[in-house]
Order: sequence, then structure tokens, then C-alpha cells
Amino acid sequence: MNFLRDLFGEKGTVIFFIVCVVIILLILFSVIFKVMGKKRRKKRLERDIQRVNALVAKTLPGVKDLTVVFANKTGATSNSKGKKSYTYENYIYAFKEWESYAIPIKFRGDRVIAGEPVRLALDNVSKIIVRYMKTNAIFYDNNGNEIIEFTVAALNTKQIADECPFDIDQVEAAQKYFTFIERFDTKVHHKNDTDIKKQAAKPVTDVNNDSKIDEILSNEPLYDDHTEEALLKK
Repeated sequence: MNFLRDLFGEKGTVIFFIVCVVIILLILFSVIFKVMGKKRRKKRLERDIQRVNALVAKTLPGVKDLTVVFANKTGATSNSKGKKSYTYENYIYAFKEWESYAIPIKFRGDRVIAGEPVRLALDNVSKIIVRYMKTNAIFYDNNGNEIIEFTVAALNTKQIADECPFDIDQVEAAQKYFTFIERFDTKVHHKNDTDIKKQAAKPVTDVNNDSKIDEILSNEPLYDDHTEEALLKK
């Protein structure tokens, strides 16, 4: 330890050990702080997931085994001066095989207010346009009218909506959504193809037979003559 004595004087060794202890303590406190932070975030995450599941259960009573993701839609409008203003719509999208619900939500501080859910299933969806690496989807009804559009991103919910009171990482749930929406889109196409084939397979009505039936009916009296004179003639 002579070099320490040369650098710091007679107390060089003591100063060195004090510095080492301080560094070790700082590292130790940093590790403990990170571990405690992860535990706190895990508890917050579990709490927020429970809150979301409770909200979905209240909005969709009796519907079980749903996977949930957060979705949103950004719109833009321009005024007469060309200045743009943006609108943001947020949703909870809950889905399972061939059935799904888009629940519109609004944030009031830490409160989440759910609107009327929009059901999206095989019987009321005729087309889905899936874009942008399967993140964006537009649903159309059986009359060809747009039902709803939204985007699902594999992000933290606070990145999707700054004012969102939930702090949920939905990378895993988003991956499940991407698989679901692709299969759902394929199923809708298959349903449409099947309906077209059924229509094409319907038997063609025999026009000649219809004409003969119309001719016979045209020669029949519109009513039976049950007068006494008519009965005597018979």
C-alpha cells in the first residue's frame, strides 16, 4: 500500500478503503432500489390487470375466457384556416375464437368510464381490412358499412394513451391479438365464399312450369258461384 501513502499521504490506505466501502454501498443501494422498484411495478401491474378484468366482466356479464388489449383511433380535422385538430378514441378490445367486443372507454383521472360494447362476430361482420403489420383493423357489417376502426400496438398502455390510468405492458397480449385478427379475417373470407357457393347451388325455377300454372289459375273463377241458379245448372 506504499503507492497509496505516496498519493494520499499517511492516511492514503484509510481513504482508499473508505472510498471502496462507499462505492460498494452505492452499488448495493442501487440494486436494492431496482429490485424494490420491480416489485412495486409488479404489484401495480397485477392490480391494474385485475381492474381491467373487472371492468370487462361488468361490461360483458356472462362472457368468459376473453383476452384483452388496449386499442385506439386517432382522427384529424382541419378548420377553414387549415389548422388541424386531433381526436383520440380509446377502446378495450376483448376477444376469443370468432367472437370479440370493442368497448369504448374514457378517462376521468384514475377512473375509467366504459361505453356500450360493440359486438364483432362472424354473424355481423362481412369484411375486415387488416393493415400496417396487422396493427390496424377496419370492420364492416353485412351491408358493407363500416362498423369500427382501431389500432392495437405492442406497447405500454401509457404509451398508447398518456392519460391512461393503467400501467400495463401488452406485448404478449398484442401478439395474441395479431394471431387472432389474422385467423378471424380468414374465417370471414371463408364464410363469404361458402355463402356465395350456397347461392350458386340453389335450383333454378322452371319458367315453363310457372307459365303453365299461371295460365291455369287465370282460367279459374275468382270465386265459387253458390247461387241457386248456378246450383240448378250444375
